[in-house]
Amino acid sequence: MTIEQVPTWVQPSHPAFIAVKTYKSGNFSKYATSATHIPAGTIIANFSTAATPAGDKAYSSLQVSETEHIELNSDLLYANHSCDPNVIFDTTSWTVTAIRDIEEGEPIAFNYLSTEWEMAQAFPCECGSPKCLGEIRGAKYVPTKVLRGYFVNRHIKKMLEQRDQDGAVN
Repeated sequence: MTIEQVPTWVQPSHPAFIAVKTYKSGNFSKYATSATHIPAGTIIANFSTAATPAGDKAYSSLQVSETEHIELNSDLLYANHSCDPNVIFDTTSWTVTAIRDIEEGEPIAFNYLSTEWEMAQAFPCECGSPKCLGEIRGAKYVPTKVLRGYFVNRHIKKMLEQRDQDGAVN
């Protein structure tokens, strides 16, 4: 999906949990928020049903293995990054789960490092969290000891182990 394209899925795709908001004009202007109070542990969505394989990593794709990326094709696309996330995208169960209570209207955010080894487009994080990691380039560029404080998917764990065995530790 290019930046200007209209979504190909029916919106809202997850109305019980997600509302899409626009916070500015132009590109990268939408974000997902909670449509209601979501208790910790709630499975918000199963993303396998609307996902399609991506030819390569892109700003809009989600890495699901060492070599594969998908396009979400749902309002989950608008979940932004935070270094202090409130949801996880679990690529083993293909679910999005609240990891703490999320209040109505609160942005839905996950840590991109939990799925992405190397970002298609690095960006300066603006999450404002005391845990903020600064520039987000991918898990490849973050020390393993830092990532131990976060949920990361199995493929990222494997890639970290390989990086550390090869002696390329940051």
